[in-house]
Amino acid sequence: MKLEEVLDYIPKEELEKLSLNYNVDHQVKKLHGQTMFQLLLFSMLNIKQNSLRVMEEFYHSLAFKSIANTSFDGVKYNSIRDRLVTINSDYFEAIFNSCLKKYQNKYLKKKHNIISFDSTLVSISSKLLKEGMIINQNSTKKSVKFSIAFSNIPIHSKIFTEQAFVSEDFALKELIKECPLSIDNILVFDRGIQSRATFEEFNKDNLTFVTRLNNYTRFEKVREFEIDKNQTERLFLEKDLEVILYDRRNKKTQRFLRLIIAKEKENAEVFYFLTNSKTLTAKEVADIYKQRWEIEVFFKFIKQNLNFSHLISRNINGVKVIMYMTLITAILLIVYKKLNDLKGYKIPKLKFAQELEVLIIKDIVKKCGGDPNKINQILNTE
Repeated sequence: MKLEEVLDYIPKEELEKLSLNYNVDHQVKKLHGQTMFQLLLFSMLNIKQNSLRVMEEFYHSLAFKSIANTSFDGVKYNSIRDRLVTINSDYFEAIFNSCLKKYQNKYLKKKHNIISFDSTLVSISSKLLKEGMIINQNSTKKSVKFSIAFSNIPIHSKIFTEQAFVSEDFALKELIKECPLSIDNILVFDRGIQSRATFEEFNKDNLTFVTRLNNYTRFEKVREFEIDKNQTERLFLEKDLEVILYDRRNKKTQRFLRLIIAKEKENAEVFYFLTNSKTLTAKEVADIYKQRWEIEVFFKFIKQNLNFSHLISRNINGVKVIMYMTLITAILLIVYKKLNDLKGYKIPKLKFAQELEVLIIKDIVKKCGGDPNKINQILNTE
């Protein structure tokens, strides 16, 4: 059983310290910062279709009463909703950064230098969501964009609601500018970023990147490189070129860019991979771009299994709290996967919840001293 070690990533002492630092419990009688953290974490782990009313029921359950620092009668779903609106979201960001630091110190080595950047959208009726961007002019829904930097785990994130950030050229560029990076990092992103000016800016800032271009991209060949290993599992690598790209106004790029042209073995689909690296081989470029798929798998997991496709709070502060809690829960599950040598996300989450249930049962038995009649005393504790 590795669950205790996983939960040690967020010791209660750390929560208490951060609660004081961010003053989250000022004039709060019931739903303290630690209680909200515990309620969100354990409901995410145990309940697939989470909601405010479901969280209300979970709050009053025997399981939650046995693990929470404080538990009071009379807490309703609207109290939880209002607390999400007012609680300092920086508190949850600080918990996320604390978990991230512990994971990085223990697991991330120099070889883990590839960072993928991507976004996902969550939409809701414009009558319910005041802030948000319109993706489809014919739709009555507004969307919130969540952009994430991912390197084995989520390492940085940002919420976008303004209409200008519908374009990934703006959203992902903003995320990358905020993300703590080193000269060893390799940035990987999909075709959402197509701006030639952005490629030039990354080159100027000495940021190495790998991306994919549209097949109809206009380019001018400067020279051609030899390809040592001309295929991957899926692709034939046909050309490795130094190129000049054109933008919509026919303006040319000025800095070094390489275009690797590949063709899929099964259906002959053509792929254009772009990088500014002078040292990576053509095969390495293709393999690095393939790793970007891990962030797609991650988005699918948090949407299907951590309820991230549904906005529990329609207030931007509450949305930010839920985002950080989702990422914290994901880090804990990834740690659990590594400790137990498990694959995927769904089964580790199930096993995690099962082990948590065992710990809770043990704790209840211990508190009752073996006397089942004492359970009522736990349920009635205020």
